[in-house]
Amino acid sequence: MKLSWGAALRPKAGQHISGDAYLVLPYADNQLLAAVIDGLGGGEAAAEAARRAVAILERYPELELTELMRQADRALVGSRGAVMALLRLNADQHTAEFVGVGNIGAQVYSDLLIKPISKNGIVGYRLPQLLRLSYTYNSGDTFVLYSDGISSRFATEMPPDLHQSPQHIADEILHRFGKDNDDATVVVVRSE
Repeated sequence: MKLSWGAALRPKAGQHISGDAYLVLPYADNQLLAAVIDGLGGGEAAAEAARRAVAILERYPELELTELMRQADRALVGSRGAVMALLRLNADQHTAEFVGVGNIGAQVYSDLLIKPISKNGIVGYRLPQLLRLSYTYNSGDTFVLYSDGISSRFATEMPPDLHQSPQHIADEILHRFGKDNDDATVVVVRSE
């Protein structure tokens, strides 16, 4: 099974740097790690926290997701902190795993709409007891991760046209539901 993806990111109005970041990293054995990270606040300090998280994810993509989140937590101590969501897809085994901390949104469009749960907390400051969700996915399932700069209204007002490319869906969500007063990021991954 093949995985395709798209992402869109922009800083809040009037800013040149975003405190949000994302990562989509294919790696060994036909697996993919996707993440959305929202550094707290805005500007350079938030961007630095997000960059630290991305560096850890790039270094250890194969770690079990709760351990990967703990590694990110340790790396962000002393920074502004961040909220983040991690999604791992194994295209050979058709499995998806999700761990989220804070107000990062996640939707899965399958035979029915699934909304994975993020636990309240801050990576680098107050990590909650982590909840790892795991399930089997089907061809055509579409995963959407988004920062709080994307209005959650999109989930009810704009069910994505799943015939469009993941990049088109990400661009459309950002364009229609990105908030001007916050950094905004959306990642869309589809199994095909």
